[in-house]
Amino acid sequence: MGVKSATSDSTSLTKRPWVESRTLHFRTCSCAPTQDVAKLAARLEQFQEAYSTLAGAQAVASPPIIVMAFPDHEALQPFLPLYNGQPANLAAFFVRGSDENLIVLSLSQEDDSEGLESVFHEYTHLLLRHNSRFWPLWLNEGMAEIYSTFHVVGDHSARIGEPLPHHLELLHNTTLMPLPKLFAVTHSSPEYNEREHQGVFYAQSWLLTHYLMSGANPALKARFGQLTILLRQGQTPEQAFTNAFQTSVTAMSAQLKQYLEAGKFYPLTLSVSANLKAARYMATRPLTPVEVLFRLGDELFRINRLETAESYFVQARKLAPASPLPYEGLGLLASDRRQSETAVQQLHEALQRNSSSYLAHYIYATEKYQLTAHSENHFSRVDAPLAAEIRSELKKSLALMPDFGPAHHLLGFFEMVQHEDLADAEQHLQKAIQLEPENQGYLFSLAEVQLTKKDAAAARRTLESLRLPYIDARLRADAEQMLKEMDRHSASEGGPTQAKDE
Repeated sequence: MGVKSATSDSTSLTKRPWVESRTLHFRTCSCAPTQDVAKLAARLEQFQEAYSTLAGAQAVASPPIIVMAFPDHEALQPFLPLYNGQPANLAAFFVRGSDENLIVLSLSQEDDSEGLESVFHEYTHLLLRHNSRFWPLWLNEGMAEIYSTFHVVGDHSARIGEPLPHHLELLHNTTLMPLPKLFAVTHSSPEYNEREHQGVFYAQSWLLTHYLMSGANPALKARFGQLTILLRQGQTPEQAFTNAFQTSVTAMSAQLKQYLEAGKFYPLTLSVSANLKAARYMATRPLTPVEVLFRLGDELFRINRLETAESYFVQARKLAPASPLPYEGLGLLASDRRQSETAVQQLHEALQRNSSSYLAHYIYATEKYQLTAHSENHFSRVDAPLAAEIRSELKKSLALMPDFGPAHHLLGFFEMVQHEDLADAEQHLQKAIQLEPENQGYLFSLAEVQLTKKDAAAARRTLESLRLPYIDARLRADAEQMLKEMDRHSASEGGPTQAKDE
């Protein structure tokens, strides 16, 4: 889609009155009727509240969640991701990001639950991401499918795990994957990349998870929690599975086939302390045309339709040159394209116009710092004036968004390189790890700071956690290399050496 068609689309949409509706966890932008937006926001808040109550101390804070709620599918279509050059056949979708999460849907699809099933699926991945480092893909996807049918059935109860007809139809008309093959599927496997989550991998992952959580075998339900414990300890998916459920893969395969053939798939009822049907506070305000253009451009940017996104930001700049929003959008685009100098220029314009975006401050600091790199990801100490500016921008970002993991990580890494406040560096990195437990690279940065502080014992503990089988292979190799260097250094100084694995 070029500039001409983008302009036509935006003109049509911006003629409608757009409203931003804020609830506790969501910011919904829409030109649909307010009652439809309120209904959608209530269902999303119910899902969030039910999860938070159940997760308790395991709940993880997430970046802001923006909801773009289009009034109908016709309005949504120009803002769908492209598949083979054409808009994907989606009723709704969810885009995860470390700075912002985006839900996009057509409200005309909301009543039949088709759209929200896909949203709840992806939202589950976000909320359960503290397990994503060590859970195998079948469990990640199976659990997301279980939660995708979430709906409230009482003031303090909700239901998940409803039968999914499209999965059952596929499973009845195909051969089940051998469980070792299911357990071995990774992000690069063809089975994982089947279009629309409709392949046998997704269907069988749902079936196996459903059987373990809701089947008629009480022993399996009782042992389900043990699976996560063993995976976290570093056992392989097959080892953890057979040890947790105390059965062979062959026996489980037979049970799973019987479960499918019996055709009795009972949902799970969740009891929560919070009143899920309580009225939700929602504050609304009208959006200006430049805000609408920015939000539409940002949505296109998040789905990698960069040229079309740029046309919206350029149009916004013509419409409201005094607004920081167009420059924020153009700065984000330049950063994504690895055009650091352009990104700095555009974001400087946004900050000069009093941008209140935590992301603008963060990306500006990131790109200013990137311009000092000797090579990719190779930094050294910078002079005091520039250091003060970078540090100030990162702190402004965190003042606006205290739970923004990437800013905590970059500030911790920056302070380590500057070697001026290592205690503060470690504190920021610990916070980043707490906020984004799925980001394994943060642990390596923490080990570097601990080693710089000459706390070898703490660095060794952190690095050992990166040697487990589920850790990214490249990062695991880096951790093992650093441990070897620590051993050589310790030996050369006559200190104790690390015991070698047998």
